[in-house]
Amino acid sequence: MPTDSQNPEISVSDLLLYINCPRRVYFVSRGYELLPEINASRLERMLLKELSLNYSEIVKKCSLNADTMCKELEAALTYACKDLPLMFPKEFERTEKGFLEEGDARARAKIPEIAANLLKGIEEFGNDAMLAALTPVKTEPIIFSKRLNLKGSPSKIVCFEGANVPSIIRPGSCPIQGVWASDRIHIAALALLLESETGKEIPFGFVEYVSFGIIRKVVIRSSDRREVLKICRRVEKIKAGFMPEKTEEKFCKECTFSEHCVSNSSLLSKFF
Repeated sequence: MPTDSQNPEISVSDLLLYINCPRRVYFVSRGYELLPEINASRLERMLLKELSLNYSEIVKKCSLNADTMCKELEAALTYACKDLPLMFPKEFERTEKGFLEEGDARARAKIPEIAANLLKGIEEFGNDAMLAALTPVKTEPIIFSKRLNLKGSPSKIVCFEGANVPSIIRPGSCPIQGVWASDRIHIAALALLLESETGKEIPFGFVEYVSFGIIRKVVIRSSDRREVLKICRRVEKIKAGFMPEKTEEKFCKECTFSEHCVSNSSLLSKFF
């Protein structure tokens, strides 16, 4: 996708905003804050992400011992709870004290299911394959492609079957099979970035649904790549100033931009 110097730089996070709602790209690109508050639910997700970065070390230690794995997960979560305010000081300046304790309790309640699914994965795929899919070669590297005018940061790069591939950490819900459509696009975008950097085809990636201890392999299709390129062009247009049409979504009432988000005809009425 050829670009010129006048095109605004875009990121993989912009693509994910677009999938969620194209207008979110517009508002965020103009300085509106996407997540103005940290609550217990968000802290739970942050803690589970930090916990998941320890999965590979815990799997190495615990083999198939469920009790030991639960204890190791609980210990790692305790460290994550202590470390989080040090890693995100600005966010914690405006966070109520009780939220961290509540987020910790919510995350801790999920440990038995996480342990059970990690053990199930080891039994199904083998210890070596599970470790390869979980163990980071790099954590949160920033990758930029001049050709795509795109930058992004995978949660991890892992070495699986001799190839370095992207892996993303998702603390939300997990589909019964496969991955969510937005996660498929996320992985495809990161694969395109890695391909631009290494010159090698990236045929697959991983999604970790860390609230459940489940990891899913995603084979990247040509249709996924096509969709990424299409969204990139649309996002560039929005960041350059184009306001997308307003659509009604199920989450509109809870959206942080709801008071600013009016129909295009309403915007025009302000000037005529």
